[in-house]
Amino acid sequence: MSRFPFLRSTTMAASLGLAAACMALPALAATPDTVTFPANSVWAQEIGKLDHDNNAHDYAVAVAAGKTLQVKLISNNANAYFKVTDQSRGQEVLDSHKTGTPNWSTPNAAATTYVIQVYLDPDAAKREETAKYALQIGAYGAEDLRPPTTAVTFQPGKPWAEQDGSLAAGAAAHDFTVAVAAGMTVSVNLVSKNPQVHFKVQDPTSKQLIDSSTAGSNTWSAPATVAATTYTIEVYADPAALPSGQQASFALQVGQFAAGAQPAGATTAAPPAAASSAAQP
Repeated sequence: MSRFPFLRSTTMAASLGLAAACMALPALAATPDTVTFPANSVWAQEIGKLDHDNNAHDYAVAVAAGKTLQVKLISNNANAYFKVTDQSRGQEVLDSHKTGTPNWSTPNAAATTYVIQVYLDPDAAKREETAKYALQIGAYGAEDLRPPTTAVTFQPGKPWAEQDGSLAAGAAAHDFTVAVAAGMTVSVNLVSKNPQVHFKVQDPTSKQLIDSSTAGSNTWSAPATVAATTYTIEVYADPAALPSGQQASFALQVGQFAAGAQPAGATTAAPPAAASSAAQP
């Protein structure tokens, strides 16, 4: 028999207690993967798989001031969800398990970093379920959604050209340029079923020549130019006036002709019908 039975039993008890305490501690979270965006893109996609042993994965995304964060989770398992934590405020801002939506977005007045955790429901993990997923992450501002400037071109023998397009709350403006030869004049006509769609015209010095929202007319003509010049025409709408998820279609008609010789040809037909939903950025 040991001469130190109390010491031995005390040591064993302490060892067992330490082991039990270690087992009770939650596993340390892995360092989140940093989300990076491809060049000239506001969207990134992360692909992964969850199972019993790896039932969660974290991603960190930095969002600049004035940008909107959008998150969408696509999975072959309905028990896959995501949580979003704002590190600047140190609080969880969304759990898709609670909201029931796989698509979420939020505007950001100030720069911050979010951690997005994709996870498998604990009960599903116990059942040895697996979940493959694609996590789509967007970080964009109004300038990112604005369509690229479109140059208006004229067909031979045709003094009028038409550009059809649409505006949405997230992309509420579209710029067009028109090059006008010396001695020619230009005429602009905007057709839209939405009375909140307007246009502005600027000369090469950025001087505003017309704003149809205040002029009270969707038709405008410039005097004949002395030298060749290029005008910028912005078709725009107040984003607040555009219903969420819908588009406002328009037809921009531009004519170029010799002074005092404006030909017929601009139509007043309605533009193509607006799409029922706006495209995702």
